[in-house]
This record gives sequence, structure tokens and C-alpha cells, in this order.
Amino acid sequence: MLNTEENLKHDVYEIFPTVIYRGQVKCHREFKEKYLLELLEYWHFAEDLPRQELKSPENSGRYFLHHNENYSDFFQCLDDNVRQYLKVLSVKEEKLNTYVTKSWLNIHQEDLPDIKVHTHNCSDISFCYYLNTNTSSDALCFHQAENNNEVSEFMFQTNSEKYRLIDKYNKYNCNNYTVTPIEGTVVLFPSSMMHSTLQTVQRYGQRVSICGDITLTLKEDYLKCEYSRVDPSLWTKINKEN
Repeated sequence: MLNTEENLKHDVYEIFPTVIYRGQVKCHREFKEKYLLELLEYWHFAEDLPRQELKSPENSGRYFLHHNENYSDFFQCLDDNVRQYLKVLSVKEEKLNTYVTKSWLNIHQEDLPDIKVHTHNCSDISFCYYLNTNTSSDALCFHQAENNNEVSEFMFQTNSEKYRLIDKYNKYNCNNYTVTPIEGTVVLFPSSMMHSTLQTVQRYGQRVSICGDITLTLKEDYLKCEYSRVDPSLWTKINKEN
């Protein structure tokens, strides 16, 4: 007797998923109350950077917020989340040091364009901490250049209802995924991931975030490990200054 469609058995193996981590920033309320206005003033009203030129913070040279000792509580909360993220990946985080290499303020409001698709190619983990958001804040959008499930070329493309082949988007056939900006949380992801922002509704107010990059190195007790990189304290600069 042939099986009917209702009682056919099958298995699905979900392999090679990419992890996007979101965690709470425990010091958020106090940090926002103390430093939001200070951060806005630093970014908006700096004499050497007129407001109209502040459309690309990553290219401004102002990406060393982690050097400010006043913000150390936030960066400690960030480290706690990095270690939870690594535990999700079953990585022995206690063998690794965490370095923030860049951190900057990102402000998005009515008059600024979306952030285009890009990657951060000089770090291991990138982060976005939502310091101030509202229901109109742009989503964080992740992209993949190639979907291995698209077994026939252009099978997952969106065309008109009449000609498209997919019934609806799901985690197997999508090439883009959006994360809602929730105030007081930090999102961590591989720096090699393509990402952007996406405006979904008419904006009002400001979305303020602290974004940046993290590099992982081996602690001194684990230098015999052949993976990861040694700590910068063991590096030697060999080029001479001009």
C-alpha cells in the first residue's frame, strides 16, 4: 500500500547556521541617563566636524569611545555578552582576551540615508548597542551573497505574483534577515557578515547606537594553541618611523 501525502515521513537537517546574538546590557539605564547627552554633544557639535559632514561615522576618525574611562561599565557589560555569545558557540571563552579595536556613535534620524551593505574586515566580532530607539528606528539587516539552498538559479528571486516560484519567505530561502533594534540590548555577529540598515516606516526622533569591532586573542597561558592569534602585548613593531 502506497503512503498518502499525510503520512509520508521525512527529516530535515539544518546545518551550518550563522548565529546572530542579542543580549541585555545590564548597565543600560544608568549609562543612558549619565552619558546620552554627552555622547550626542561629542558627535553633533564638535567644532572640527560640522553636523552636515557627519554622515559616515566609521570614516570620521572618531571611533575610540572605548578609550574613555567614563564608559568602562558599558564595555564591561559588552565583554559579558561577548563571552555568552562564545559559549553559545561552545567556545572556551576563558582562554581568550577580548579587545575592542574600534567603537563609534551612530545616529540615525529623518534626514539621513540608510547605511549601505558592508562588512568589517579587520576584526572578529562586530557589535551594535542600542542606546536610544523608538518604534520607527531602522532595522539591522543581514545579507548573504549566495544561498546554497537555491538549487536552481534564481529560484528564490522575487518577481510578480504570477511568475515567482517561492510561496513565502522562510529561514531556508531568504537572503536577507532583519533584527529589530531594541533599546538596552546589544547585537553581536561575525564581522565578515554583510549588514546594513533598513528603514521600514517613516522615522521620527533619533536612533542612537554605539557600534564597534572586537578582536579575540589567546591568553598567555594558552600560547601553545595553534589557533587564534597571540596577544598584542607579545607583538613587536618592526617598521621605523619616518
